Amino acid sequence: MTSLINNGGGANTAALLFDKLYGSKQVTAGAEIQRPRKVPMRVEPKSYFANERTYLSWMGMAITMGGVSSALVGFSGEPDDGTEHLISKRTIDIITCIYTPLSILIMCYALFTYEWRSKFMRTKQLGFFDDKVGPITVAVLVLLTLLVIFTIALMDYLF
Repeated sequence: MTSLINNGGGANTAALLFDKLYGSKQVTAGAEIQRPRKVPMRVEPKSYFANERTYLSWMGMAITMGGVSSALVGFSGEPDDGTEHLISKRTIDIITCIYTPLSILIMCYALFTYEWRSKFMRTKQLGFFDDKVGPITVAVLVLLTLLVIFTIALMDYLF
């Protein structure tokens, strides 16, 4: 990792990090024995639709999470309206403040991945279209967020 940061020029640091994360001929095992292509790579039409379908799937999940966050605020009620609530308005506000940025982060990730794959397809670049880091990172963030929300709501309910 230090070779990525201390590469002398500094301008290629982002490109090297990008290649390390997503793969290239320099860092992917077996890619160096690939022969160079004489004919531009053919991109199947179904690849464009698969890219859009993946993008819409990620956006659907992010919009659902944002909708849940907004619904919590809308249905929380006022603290002094006379009805008994399982958790307090303050806890619902904390949950919303955790859930909304996560939803926005997932939207940004979906847009980044869609644009990155679209660029590779438009330029017919020989590249690796799979993302090994993003989905796992988003899943871990969602899991940690749900654990934090559960813990906060449980502490509010019990104490």
